[in-house]
Amino acid sequence: MGRDVTARIFNTLNVIAGAGALVWVSVGPAWVSPAWAADIPAAPVYKAPVEVVSTQSWYGFFIGVSGGYAWGSNAVQLSAAPPATPFAGGTSAFTTAAPNPSNWVGGVQFGSNWQFNRVVLGTIGDIYYSDIKASQALTATVGGVAVNANVDQHLKWFGTTRLRGGVLLTDNLLLYLSGGLASGEGQSSFTPSVGACPAGGCPFGSASSTLWGWAAGGGAEYMSGPWSARVEYLHYDLGTLSYAAAPPLINNSVRMSGDLVLGTLSYRFNWTILGLLFGSDHF
Repeated sequence: MGRDVTARIFNTLNVIAGAGALVWVSVGPAWVSPAWAADIPAAPVYKAPVEVVSTQSWYGFFIGVSGGYAWGSNAVQLSAAPPATPFAGGTSAFTTAAPNPSNWVGGVQFGSNWQFNRVVLGTIGDIYYSDIKASQALTATVGGVAVNANVDQHLKWFGTTRLRGGVLLTDNLLLYLSGGLASGEGQSSFTPSVGACPAGGCPFGSASSTLWGWAAGGGAEYMSGPWSARVEYLHYDLGTLSYAAAPPLINNSVRMSGDLVLGTLSYRFNWTILGLLFGSDHF
């Protein structure tokens, strides 16, 4: 009898303990103080990095219209041999003439861009009609006779083939440097005016030649969709053009060099010539 009572008591306690555990799991420790709960650190929340995608592509072939202003500081160098004497201008003697050539230029510009993240590499080719020139009237004494003459220099056309490299400050704005070959047709002449000439004749001479040299500079370009506008500075040097005016002998030479400020508006296609040749691009 005593054993049966004891067994019943233990069974009752087990039922009560099981019910309490079920309530603990279902409801949770509601008696835990808020202060203790605040000390439990919250699990960190991680967010995937946001990828910044450029909205402007610079890759492709471009072509556009270009124009600007050019100026130089070189003059035609004059060297007279007897019986010619130094060229007179009032009381001064001339050893140079027709300095500071300048004028507007206009033409086309074309090239290709390749983009590597924030770096843009490419080529620029351009050709311009130019009327960069200067002239001066002089008086020379030849064989004791005054001869009026006109000396001039003229760069009739000008072009470059350059490499270009720059960095994108924004998706749409590029700052760049460029440099490469330059060429153009240089002309110069020593032409006597109508009037008296000495017995030996009036000195006359001229030269016209395609000259080769270099050009370098830099600029900024803004692109929106396929259209872009850029402003750039260039210095060019095509070397020296030399010739003689005779008789009597007068040696003349002029260095064809100067500076340009250009503005260009161009349109970009989504292909390059190399891409078309190798089959990676299509019209």
